Amino acid sequence: MPTAMVAGATGLIGARLVSLLLESGDYDRVHALVRRPAGVTHERLVEHMVDFNKLSSAGGDVGPVDHAFCALGTTIRRAGSKEAFRRVDHDYVVAFAQLAKALGAQQLVVVSSLGADPGTRNFYLRVKGQTERDLQSLGLPRLVVLRPSLLTGDRTEFRPAERISQLLLGLTSPLLVGKLGRIRPVSDQQVAAAMLRSVKEDGPATQVIESEDIRSI
Repeated sequence: MPTAMVAGATGLIGARLVSLLLESGDYDRVHALVRRPAGVTHERLVEHMVDFNKLSSAGGDVGPVDHAFCALGTTIRRAGSKEAFRRVDHDYVVAFAQLAKALGAQQLVVVSSLGADPGTRNFYLRVKGQTERDLQSLGLPRLVVLRPSLLTGDRTEFRPAERISQLLLGLTSPLLVGKLGRIRPVSDQQVAAAMLRSVKEDGPATQVIESEDIRSI
């Protein structure tokens, strides 16, 4: 059976993904790279406490992997500055991809954002777009990028602006049809399920899955 490696395993999507990976029974080992224990115990789960500023040194403990999944992400408010935000959402993600490639991963699945664009004036979406661009330049065997809209689910941290947006979009979601349908909220369960499903199906070397397609999966 293949081996999986996950970054962001303590976050909203990452925690859900780890559960799905373990429940699927498709993986011999699931390696979770974390900064703090996730509090999950399973015979096929191996947690690695790592310094994300020195990800390249984590390879020896993990060993070869087949599939890599990245759900790293933060907010400018939580990170404390734009520079700190970019370090997590760009630098750490690219470093994880480089590690995955070095460990022989045949597929890398990454969570990005709806509207990601390296040329946009919006800082958040520009960083997401630059991350996608730089991941594509690594020459990975296969790269899958998911671009979810606003996420719903039970976070351990409280994000006031996100919570308000969830409530508003939740009320207006039935009215979002046609092109507006792409901004409908998507749940952590749907994103995690789409991540797992993507490695089970054949696809192009670089595949982008937009939010409306995540919901259909």
